[in-house]
Amino acid sequence: MITTVDLEDLLEEVNDATKLMQRSKTVPQKVVALIDGFGSALQHGMPPRGEADPYLTAALWEAAYRAEKGLRHDNAYEQRRDVRLALEQFRHVLRDLVENQPYREGASARDILARTAETLAAPQKTLAELLGVSVRQLQRWLAEDGPEPAADDAARIRAVGQVVNQLRHTFTGPGAVAWFYHPHPVLGERPLDLLADPLRYPQLISAATAARAMTV
Repeated sequence: MITTVDLEDLLEEVNDATKLMQRSKTVPQKVVALIDGFGSALQHGMPPRGEADPYLTAALWEAAYRAEKGLRHDNAYEQRRDVRLALEQFRHVLRDLVENQPYREGASARDILARTAETLAAPQKTLAELLGVSVRQLQRWLAEDGPEPAADDAARIRAVGQVVNQLRHTFTGPGAVAWFYHPHPVLGERPLDLLADPLRYPQLISAATAARAMTV
């Protein structure tokens, strides 16, 4: 079975194909072969159901379909245009999917927490507030022999981790922290306040992803 590592290899191939498309006036045969293999690669290489963001998964399949459809153009200009746009969409979504793997449902909440703490490089008091726990509880989780957080805490840790993972491409650690404390124009309130409601986590992650997209 194809693993996440293979998806990383696929992303590298797509990155190379994108650069190749920029230098070519037509769709190179190498790119055609790559797109023809998207269906098989995704069918066998996607993470198990429940471990991948369903929105990213759907967007990836949509981009693959658009790329394959673009190949059917008889006009070389239209073919290159549509394939290039679809390939870029596929690349962005696949990149996000690969980078989200450390934060999937089956990942250890303690590992996610450690990764998030390292990325933010913020005082423990700040991270504890984002997670809605005391500094002492945070320290217990971060300890080498610390316990795994309970399910509700783990869900919030994962959500904060996914948000920070997106924001790190746009902001410094302090900037990412500040993002949580300022009213968001789309969310209508501070992201920090939405962390108390697990039903709002997808909106938070989407808002953070949108912030990243502005820098692409």
